[in-house]
Amino acid sequence: MTAVTDPTDAAAEAEVNHAGSLVAALVCGAGLAVTARVGATALLAAVAAGQALLALAWVFATRMPGRRGALVIAGLAAAGADVLVSVWPHGQLGPLVAVLGLALPAMIAHQLVRGAARARVSESLGMTALLVAMVVALPAIVQLRHEMPRLLAAQASSGVAAAVAGALAIGFLVDLLAPLPRFDPHVRRGLLGVVGAAGLGCSLGYLLLQSDVHRAFEHGRGAFLGASLGAIAALLAVGASYLESNVAMPDAGLARRLRPVLAVVVPLCLTMPVAFVLTLAIRV
Repeated sequence: MTAVTDPTDAAAEAEVNHAGSLVAALVCGAGLAVTARVGATALLAAVAAGQALLALAWVFATRMPGRRGALVIAGLAAAGADVLVSVWPHGQLGPLVAVLGLALPAMIAHQLVRGAARARVSESLGMTALLVAMVVALPAIVQLRHEMPRLLAAQASSGVAAAVAGALAIGFLVDLLAPLPRFDPHVRRGLLGVVGAAGLGCSLGYLLLQSDVHRAFEHGRGAFLGASLGAIAALLAVGASYLESNVAMPDAGLARRLRPVLAVVVPLCLTMPVAFVLTLAIRV
């Protein structure tokens, strides 16, 4: 007997491109990890590129209303956050709160000046606010590099970036092959991918953060940090895939090409403040 496939399920699964997201995770992760080893300036440049990629993917791939204003606000917020982590290199994440506070009246003003095109106001405001939060969150990896001891800064920031990106990549690979057991029958994301992400994050954390010279992450601290960040990033990626699958696929153009990137840059950005807090809290 031939099984009958639900066309709704097939259409929903076609919306998620795990292969493209896997490639995007490897490219973005390699960029952050390598530049973190090179220096703070190179890492800041990679963060700026990631912020631009996130803004474009978020605005065009989700087809949100008020795109042009959202891009302007996100660009200003990203620039402000990048400047703050450079001017106050040891101020932790406190100065970034000012960027979020200034962005709020800008988002309200954006809705007021939309004029006749002012439709779906709540959706536009909410999606712009989340975009601002994400572009401000990504520079936390730069701040982490500043907060660590000089001899450990490059190793810690690079190891964290590699653990998060590697966890995302293995999660997409597992779900591409066997998305089981599924969180939802309409989305190809499963618990096995989250477990695999935590496992690879644990391995990378152990290999990249522990060393015979620096004792900050000994006694399994590096492995625990990598596993925690891997699991968090994987769960955020599952949420991003839900968003990706619930937005109609564009026929062609930039929006269609950016869709797989969305499931990578969203969890990558949102995980960085968590990585900052956990790394500083767990080190010896």
